[in-house]
Amino acid sequence: MTLRSHTITKKKDTHNQTWEWEETPELLAALEKLEKSSQAVKEIKVPKLFVPNQNCPPLKGKNDKES
Repeated sequence: MTLRSHTITKKKDTHNQTWEWEETPELLAALEKLEKSSQAVKEIKVPKLFVPNQNCPPLKGKNDKES
């Protein structure tokens, strides 16, 4: 098991963040499984549909006056 860390530095020193975690065999297997499932989702082809928005009010000109 390896202890890994990631530090996020901000402009103000009091706002810096340090993230630490242990790399276990279970974690590495879960990350590999996540990468495979993410790749499978990216490979799915979904057709893009165009649906016009018909909920817009009609446009008024400059010279139109309300009664």
